[in-house]
Amino acid sequence: MYQLNYHSKSVLELVQEDLENILATSNFINNSRNITGCLIFHNKRFVQILEGKKKDVLEVYDKIKADNRHHNVTLLWENNVDKRYFPEWNMAFHKPENENLKQHTNNLMLLSSLSDTSTGSLLSFWATVRKILSDGKNNHLKKI
Repeated sequence: MYQLNYHSKSVLELVQEDLENILATSNFINNSRNITGCLIFHNKRFVQILEGKKKDVLEVYDKIKADNRHHNVTLLWENNVDKRYFPEWNMAFHKPENENLKQHTNNLMLLSSLSDTSTGSLLSFWATVRKILSDGKNNHLKKI
């Protein structure tokens, strides 16, 4: 099992429809390759961790790097692991209402502090999640 995580910046202000298109494409590609993980979009920034067979994860990462909806795609960490850490995370999308944004951010911060960080990739992923959540207002959580 192989893990990889990265972060990037959105080129434009993404709207709901853009995020739903990303979700649909990711769902199709990741399901066909048995890739799991987590994607968080917040304040025009993405942070994602992918896990699966190394060949498949690297092929998906190459597609991600070529996507013109974002730039400054930066590999944060990659490593081999003994198991999946997001085995049950099917594709989902959550956009909290404005009055729930603070609670949603707090929930993600709590999740990041309670989550397993036994691999370098997981540690890097959750540290980056905490960083981007601490300096913005609009939260979008995607699970893949």
